[in-house]
Amino acid sequence: MAQAQTRTRAAEAAQSWEGHDISDLLSKSAAVMPAISATEAGTPGRSISFMTTEHEKPINLGGGIPDPDTLPVSGLQAAFDSVLATNPTEALRYGGVFGFDDLRKVLADRQGRIQGITLEMDNFLLTHGSAGGIDTICDTFLNPDDIVIAEQPNFAGSLRTIRGHLCEIIEAELGDDGDFAARVDAAANKVEASGKRVKLLYTVPDYHNPTGATMTLATREALIEVCAKHHILIMEDMAYTEIFFDEPPPPSLYAVADGHGVIQIGTFSKIIATGLRVGWIQAKIPVIESVARVRYDMGGSPLLHRAIAKYVGSGEVETHLDGMRDLYRQKCETLVASLQEYCEPYLRFEVPDGGFFIWAECIGASAQDVAREAAIEGVTFAAGSNFFAKREESDTSHIRMALSFATIDELAQVGPRLRDAFHRIVD
Repeated sequence: MAQAQTRTRAAEAAQSWEGHDISDLLSKSAAVMPAISATEAGTPGRSISFMTTEHEKPINLGGGIPDPDTLPVSGLQAAFDSVLATNPTEALRYGGVFGFDDLRKVLADRQGRIQGITLEMDNFLLTHGSAGGIDTICDTFLNPDDIVIAEQPNFAGSLRTIRGHLCEIIEAELGDDGDFAARVDAAANKVEASGKRVKLLYTVPDYHNPTGATMTLATREALIEVCAKHHILIMEDMAYTEIFFDEPPPPSLYAVADGHGVIQIGTFSKIIATGLRVGWIQAKIPVIESVARVRYDMGGSPLLHRAIAKYVGSGEVETHLDGMRDLYRQKCETLVASLQEYCEPYLRFEVPDGGFFIWAECIGASAQDVAREAAIEGVTFAAGSNFFAKREESDTSHIRMALSFATIDELAQVGPRLRDAFHRIVD
């Protein structure tokens, strides 16, 4: 009876939380961050721009999600079975701060071969996807009120991570690729004239999200020179680098700089499966050792690390990637042809050489109006304003279409459906 009365009193006391505003308990980071937008929370089954459509066959161009048919289920299943059969104890306990050594060795060999440089296991620390890598790098190098330069436009999730560390983001417009380094230089000079400094530059040089653009070798070289002059660390996000359609992109910023002043982020999400949530940081050894100091999460999953090491180390991933590149090339060609045939008066865009995205400028209509009317036609995608820090203050004319998740037959239908949407707005 006494225990029951105590529990009742405890339950009554807990009712004092009912209706309590928790804002006075939030950290400074949580207090300043906006709510999660549909763009940042979207999933393949949930439209990024608009949540529902009554169209019989909706087409989702919202998220950069690999085609479901490309998932290497049998190869991963065999790898997991092998690990659990041969090393169950080691696979099912905590992992270390740096991650599974054999996967780091596989990465050193493979990334060294891809980038044409010499790498060691100690140049790698395994992370929870590339997002986890970005967060850990920010933990290592950024304090509140530090300044970061990021490309404009840029992936909303990365901007959230940087902003969540209470940093100031200065956006350098991508625009003409040849002038990008000069714009970064000008931004850094302005910051230094105010008595401050820029700590970090964040860039997605290959098949950019959201624009699909690829940075030229000349611009990479110029950017390294500018950042070296100002001692700005470059955070190079390589999420899409291996999804090229014909020829691979120019040498990485890391390779051009021989790793000096560049921290590279990689992930298996786009080349194998997003659900693995395994990525890596590649950097000079002193940087990796510094990053390890702020790793407090007991490391990643040894089971995942061991299975991926077995799958990638077997060479299976190379055949898998060849098939993905061929499929995404066909998808890009199909979507481009459909847009050019039906939407030429209404859309202006560059054809990407790889990756998941087409960045299109709407002619004669706002992106929000186009997205709304397109949703009625059963086509959903992200409005370009989602990829700017100031949202619609910065952009109301662009849309981002992800070509990766929809089928080829669906992509062929995008043009006529968008044409009908434009007709209702423009004509």
